[in-house]
Amino acid sequence: MKCTINDIAKETGYSRNTVSKALKNDPQVSQRTTENVLRKAESMGYFTKEERMEYKIDQGNILFLNISHANDSQFWSNVLTGIEMVLSETNYQLAIATLSKEDIDEGRLPEAVYSSNTKGIIVVEMNFRPVWDKLLETKLPIVTVDAPKNPNFLIGKCDIVMMENHANIEKITELLIQKGYTDFSFIGDLYSPNTGLGFMERYYAFFNTLKKHALEINSHSSILKDTDDIFENFERIKELLKSMKKIPEVFLCGNDWLAIQLIYALQALGYKIPNDVNVIGFDNIPNSERILPGLTTIDTPKIYLGRKAAHRIMERLIEPDIPYSISKYSTKLIFRGSTAL
Repeated sequence: MKCTINDIAKETGYSRNTVSKALKNDPQVSQRTTENVLRKAESMGYFTKEERMEYKIDQGNILFLNISHANDSQFWSNVLTGIEMVLSETNYQLAIATLSKEDIDEGRLPEAVYSSNTKGIIVVEMNFRPVWDKLLETKLPIVTVDAPKNPNFLIGKCDIVMMENHANIEKITELLIQKGYTDFSFIGDLYSPNTGLGFMERYYAFFNTLKKHALEINSHSSILKDTDDIFENFERIKELLKSMKKIPEVFLCGNDWLAIQLIYALQALGYKIPNDVNVIGFDNIPNSERILPGLTTIDTPKIYLGRKAAHRIMERLIEPDIPYSISKYSTKLIFRGSTAL
């Protein structure tokens, strides 16, 4: 039997009159109360999802905030798809704002952040502390996908959604050691102000796994600083590789974009992959499968990261005082031709 207004009132704790007005989109009822009633009414079968769409109220925008020099658009476009999937079922609209280099240098936020129509922010690929200080001053609900490398200042102030960065790095490193490899290097920016926690966790998972076997990361053939800038310049990559006394047996890269550029540079210098050197990425962007040889990588649930971020900000808009959370999604090791495994 279909539930009644009385049933919804009992479940939500609102009066029958408030529930009735909310179901009619009465402006006397606050938007938050109306949304709570509509969600409960749908979950209790008062109307179908299709009928629920007719009750949408324009409550404002959720801002997707990124930086202009984020190279890995294939990653973030999938995260954005996940966010859109969730918001399409709500009465919030998605807006996109980009931080320029000048914004970052001056600790300035895009005007959209301060719009009265912006009700919450989902942050990606942005770890600069001065910018974060400005964001936190807005008192808006914020969810970040990944986090700054030293994230303690965010704990209890925003929600964090991440992928798990240790398990499969450890697994593939163990497999390569068992195969007899001993010369390992890492490529990924560990030192710039925009370094994310994900890169640091991948590096330390690699470092600690090698250490268990009395091995070390080869610092002479690792690239640990300003990798985004370096890997914009193909000739610079080749010069760095040529300056190395010896190309290592294994390159682990902080993400697929770095790994793919590295493969192109190695091939241009005549190296055979994986015969001369193994290359491993992280993220499983579409190009990782298209490159020859295909890139061995670690798949991250990009759409689910976006969905979780959107769900979390929706929850906080309804219940602002719920505890802040750190959510981690598991990853999957994908074997392709860039490793001899």
